[in-house]
Amino acid sequence: MEWEVKCTKHCKDSSHWVGNILELLESARDEQGVFFKAACGHPGYVEKHFQLQEKGETWEPFLRGAISLGQPKDTYQPFVYLVSYKPDGPINDLWFAYYKDTRPTGGRLKLGYGPGGPPVIGTNDFLVLLGRLIAIGAISRADVERVLH
Repeated sequence: MEWEVKCTKHCKDSSHWVGNILELLESARDEQGVFFKAACGHPGYVEKHFQLQEKGETWEPFLRGAISLGQPKDTYQPFVYLVSYKPDGPINDLWFAYYKDTRPTGGRLKLGYGPGGPPVIGTNDFLVLLGRLIAIGAISRADVERVLH
């Protein structure tokens, strides 16, 4: 599956394509996990559109980035998409997913949403995710402290 990364600044050449999920996560994110357009370096997004089971209903998220939760070199790589509902809007939702790359052993690259459900992450990975969400401003320390009390 190819991915079109569009620029939030609407540059002259406002999008670029990457060939698969691994390329998207390796070459189209900054150090905090936010997507960017390679040619200009501006923040980017991937626009998605899904038909829901409810008649006439759709889900139209803008994927603004992804936070990797797997260990480098592991075959199974859970990650979390950062979702907004405007190309340059705030991160409102998290979409848990994974990829599994068995190509080195003769298999294939698979993108999924879990074996019958969402991916499994360790409690330590959850804490890493929480820290990364605070770092990018998707949630605040005050929000976390408020929940803990």
